[in-house]
Amino acid sequence: MGAFLDPGAWGREFTTALDSYDHMAGMWLVGEDMPQEKNGVTLHATEKDQYGLPVPNVHFDDHKNDIAMREHAYRQGAAVYDAVGATRTFPTPPYPSTHNLGTNRMSAIARDGVVNKWGQTHDIKNLFVSDGSQFTTGAAENPTLTIVALAWRQADRIAGELQKGNI
Repeated sequence: MGAFLDPGAWGREFTTALDSYDHMAGMWLVGEDMPQEKNGVTLHATEKDQYGLPVPNVHFDDHKNDIAMREHAYRQGAAVYDAVGATRTFPTPPYPSTHNLGTNRMSAIARDGVVNKWGQTHDIKNLFVSDGSQFTTGAAENPTLTIVALAWRQADRIAGELQKGNI
């Protein structure tokens, strides 16, 4: 919470917030970012990294539902604190940490995504993706256990297909 405390960013309003830091409480409400086709990662046309490879461009815009959900959370959070006698509340910006998901979306057909239900790419037979990029949406929970479960399922599938000589 302290990293995102920004009650005016400077001056007395800011220092009074810091003076009361040991009497503050923080609330973190997490919701689901809605998937949008225009959000994604592309490679820069001209800029290169130290190895001469194109640098990534990450593009993300909030969906109107993301904004509405955040505003609702600010109102409800402030109401909770007001009910227990808070003297000030500071809505903070969204935490700039993400679970990068959805760039290799799972789908039944290639037109709608990159991988099938086994994480196998639609266009390259022996290429499998084993991470959160195959999720079509992120929900509001940490994705680690779901990624692990999908990877175990995928490993079983790959072993079976190798035994059959299909891959």
